[in-house]
Amino acid sequence: MKPVFLLVFLLTASLNAEVLPLESGWTFQLEGDNNSKPVLVGVPLVGQGYKVPLRGRYRLEISIPTFPESSRAIYMDRIHSVDQTFWNGKAIGSTGSFSPEYYPYWHKVRYYEIPISFLKEGKNELVVEIECRETQFRCGIFRSVPLFGAQDQIKDKMVFEDVNQILILALFFGIFLQQAIGYALNRSSKSGLYLAGTAVFFVGWRLPVLNKIHFLMIEPEVLVRLLFFCQFIFPVFIMLFVHSLFDRRITKLAVITFFLDTVLAFLQLFSMDPDHRFYLVYIWYILLGIKVPILIQLLFRNYKKTVEAIVVSLGALVATFLGIADVITDLITGKNAYLTQYGILTFLFTGVLAIALQSARTRRELRNLNESLEMIVTLRTQELHKQYKLLHDDLVMAAGLQSKLIPPMEFKHNTLSVASVFMPMEKIGGDYFDYFVHNDGSISFLLCDVLGHGIAAALIASMLKVNFLEIAPKEKDPALFLSELNLKMLPVVEKNYITAVVSHFDLENSILKYSVMGHPSPYSMNLNSNDLTPLGGRGPIMGWKKDISLETFTKELKSGDRFFFYTDGITESQNKSREMYGELRLRHQLAEGLNLSPKDLNEKIQKDIRNFAFRLSDDVTYFTIDIK
Repeated sequence: MKPVFLLVFLLTASLNAEVLPLESGWTFQLEGDNNSKPVLVGVPLVGQGYKVPLRGRYRLEISIPTFPESSRAIYMDRIHSVDQTFWNGKAIGSTGSFSPEYYPYWHKVRYYEIPISFLKEGKNELVVEIECRETQFRCGIFRSVPLFGAQDQIKDKMVFEDVNQILILALFFGIFLQQAIGYALNRSSKSGLYLAGTAVFFVGWRLPVLNKIHFLMIEPEVLVRLLFFCQFIFPVFIMLFVHSLFDRRITKLAVITFFLDTVLAFLQLFSMDPDHRFYLVYIWYILLGIKVPILIQLLFRNYKKTVEAIVVSLGALVATFLGIADVITDLITGKNAYLTQYGILTFLFTGVLAIALQSARTRRELRNLNESLEMIVTLRTQELHKQYKLLHDDLVMAAGLQSKLIPPMEFKHNTLSVASVFMPMEKIGGDYFDYFVHNDGSISFLLCDVLGHGIAAALIASMLKVNFLEIAPKEKDPALFLSELNLKMLPVVEKNYITAVVSHFDLENSILKYSVMGHPSPYSMNLNSNDLTPLGGRGPIMGWKKDISLETFTKELKSGDRFFFYTDGITESQNKSREMYGELRLRHQLAEGLNLSPKDLNEKIQKDIRNFAFRLSDDVTYFTIDIK
């Protein structure tokens, strides 16, 4: 460490050897006054008995023992006045505009280079003419004691000042990037976003006072407006950050101060007299004073609840102390010690730490919650597997029972041959078919399709079975059969409406009678003439209303007749492109299978449906009847 201190000492000694502080020997002469009076620099003129508005000249004699080998420069920091500076009667620089187009470029650094041709050995005269018209300005050379010396050394001093500020701004900007990127990638909390806003607005506040900024020839009014806008708005983000960190509801008083800060900030974006800008600054000081107890109260409420509150409280305490010291210094002397930036930087670091602590706690709680959820999910999965097995076993048993309730029709009766297919969408279905042979040798068939599928539809199908066994022995007329079945099913059917078709084959008299309730009409074919036509009739849906009007249709039976009864599960089957099987495909299969037996035709249709359909969208049931 000793070599480092030695190097710093040598550099400082070298700089001091080339730079001369111009602290004493100054006089000031008001315009219109023939007398010059001794004054102090580093002290405002208004503090030495002068009143605003004023215009006059600073004078100082500077002795140069030997003619220098390089150009010199004068550095006067910032002056709350317009100025025009002369060396030995020759202008070396000016800032702002004198009346009548008065404009005090008060925040621009006064650094003026003195050409070597302007210098002379022995006594030299420095004159700084100023004009100050603002009551809120201190006026004159007061922020620091002017420096005179080698141009390179003066520039080095300015660079040192800028580097210090740039390092501070870089830290703020780094916090902004870290929090802004973190919020963009993970929008779980707004506290990081508000902290990023605090950092970037503070950068906007301090940027216009950098020495190097003023050499970029940016319009001075733009920098002034940026400075005050960012200064007024960044405390709002500090308060929003603290509120969002602790998920506290913002009080009405805080909302009012936020609104007033925002209004004042946007007012600073307009052109106005410098005095008016400083009046708004004083209002901002008052609002800042209101925010301090709000912040303290908010932190106190959470102080014992979380570690984040303790960390942020310490940062807020440091920021408040340094901020108050900065405000008091500025109000008393007009000189800004820039203590606020160190306080805000401390606060931001504690904010980053608080967010990190909060995120760590959240991740820990989330990990514990995930472990608990995994255990619960495992238990629930085991329970679901158990319930699924029970349900599966019940469905298998129900499917077995339904197969007994709906036995496959594969028989011959006199000149009639029957073959059937039942393909439920699930293990059990809502389609039902049955037959009954009467004492006179005639035979009745019933085919029903319950709306929906699964357990509810299967239960309704079982009720159809009970009612069929009751009605079939006593009623041969299809229309009367369906009317009575409708009355019996009406009390138990709510939304599961039923379509049905009943047919009665009188083989002795070669007559077919049938009636339909909302069901697809059966197809009639003749193996000898090769014709294929749907039977007519539709009728209302079963279970819809009590009073219905049904018609019994009659058709003469001939040798070679074939009848195909089916539910709409065939035609509504879909492939992967959501294209339906449709009536045309069914008619094509029936036409191609005219020479096949009923059983072979059914198998052909079943195979075609399975090849076509991606999955069944409903129960599929059909049967074929041939007459010899």
